[in-house]
Amino acid sequence: MIKRTDSGYTFVEVIGVLGIIGMIAVSSSMLASSVIDRYRKNQVQDEIQTLQKIISQRYVADGNFSKVSDATLISEELLPRYMINGNKIVQPYGEVEIISGNLTYGVKFDGLPMASCVALGTMNWVYTDSSDLISITINGKKFEWPIKSKQDADNALPLSTQQLGKVCERDGNEITWEFQ
Repeated sequence: MIKRTDSGYTFVEVIGVLGIIGMIAVSSSMLASSVIDRYRKNQVQDEIQTLQKIISQRYVADGNFSKVSDATLISEELLPRYMINGNKIVQPYGEVEIISGNLTYGVKFDGLPMASCVALGTMNWVYTDSSDLISITINGKKFEWPIKSKQDADNALPLSTQQLGKVCERDGNEITWEFQ
């Protein structure tokens, strides 16, 4: 019988433990990354709805949208602080631009990943059988509510995931909503 006088671990045991620790670290970082992505996607959806409500309330003060701009919303402190970075309105993936008109206004988000592009494109904008949304432009392609029964179904709202799969890119998507 051989007596073992050395105490400690073999090299193979150490490598095995380090491998298990590595797999746990990779798994937890992937989980954290997906949770953060889900949070950002939900935050972007909340922010477009927040902007729509704030601008609609601002319309009541003036009777038109001509004075609605990034600078106006920031200077009048109408936005939550987390949406402001200096003199710009921001969302988790990039900047926000307000496009003012007299009877309509636009909100443009840029830098969106594909998952957010699809989630924002499939949002339900119809409340009690009507909508303030006129159109959505995604990466230069405009989609509108069908006014005539013969309108091209490829450009009609509401959007399907198949339509969004054709226009949403992997990264850097730009969406502009036009509201009335």
